[in-house]
Amino acid sequence: MTLIRSIFALLLAFCPATLLGAQVNVPEQWPTIQEAIDHASAGDVISVGPGSWNEAVDLKGKPVTLLGREGAAKTTLDGQGLKKSVLRCTNAEKSSTVIDGFTIINGTGDEAIYGEKSAVGGGLLLLGTSPIIRNCVFKGNNVNYHGGGVYMARESSPVFDTCVFMQNGAEKGGGVFGVQSQPAFMRCVFENNEGRYSGGAIYNSDGQISKLDNCHFVTNRASYYGGAIYEYGSTGKVKNCVFDRNRATYKGGAICNGYRGNSELDGCRFLSNYDDVSGGSAPPMTAVAPEGACILQDGSCLNVSRQSCDDASGTFRGNGTDCSGQPVSRLARSNDLNRDGQIDDRDALMLLLLWR
Repeated sequence: MTLIRSIFALLLAFCPATLLGAQVNVPEQWPTIQEAIDHASAGDVISVGPGSWNEAVDLKGKPVTLLGREGAAKTTLDGQGLKKSVLRCTNAEKSSTVIDGFTIINGTGDEAIYGEKSAVGGGLLLLGTSPIIRNCVFKGNNVNYHGGGVYMARESSPVFDTCVFMQNGAEKGGGVFGVQSQPAFMRCVFENNEGRYSGGAIYNSDGQISKLDNCHFVTNRASYYGGAIYEYGSTGKVKNCVFDRNRATYKGGAICNGYRGNSELDGCRFLSNYDDVSGGSAPPMTAVAPEGACILQDGSCLNVSRQSCDDASGTFRGNGTDCSGQPVSRLARSNDLNRDGQIDDRDALMLLLLWR
């Protein structure tokens, strides 16, 4: 027994501090999350009780775990009225900094980078940092510039594991905007995010190399390019991901590879005929959905899928039917609304955007 105790004492003597931290409870020990972080030591677990916390939180480079004690369903970080990013990691945090089990909502971003009226990173701002974020939900964060849910830059390398990005919005990168960084996303869901220009779910820029594995992209949209993902001078390594009903008015309902952008696709599925991949070295691809005649509200006709017709509030005549056989006038070439030389699903989508 004496020998065992001696060995145990020796191990403790050489253990790094990150393994010996204490649990710090909020609000039992500190009334706010930020106060708990300010007083935390390396390796501490800051355990946040359930409820809604209306404060902007800065991890300040500390190797600690910020834990929602009862998970994201019951622990909310609410940025309402703060006019800041809800969470900040801007002091060289490493993988020893962990954020686990929160819902992050109502963030409006930080104007310190690009100036007034150019806020970025509504939910989370990452600059030169590499924390682990897991079991978190980014919902309803909206900025007037880039990165509604998350903004990352300056060679950040964060890991997002089992996170949800939902109903976030930005000019570019409704869910996530990244520049010159190397993020990894595993088992994440991107749903109903909007890029008012491009990159409804994700916008990668200027040397960004992102890895996405086993992620789902559902009903994300962009007013121009890349309903789910837009690559600009960047590379996306996309493996075993599912794309379902993502939309862009012009190109790349699922993915648009813009200037010097490229996507490496492996084992991905594209479930609707909106979910096409455009540009880059990858061959153009789209899911093949059956089409038929769709009678629009003005009496004109399009050959589109049932989903497109329903979205445009039209009357679908059945798969395999043709406009030429219908007692209505065929849509005029002037109704090539996006001017790509074809009258198809994207024109129906533009009608939907105009009518909603």
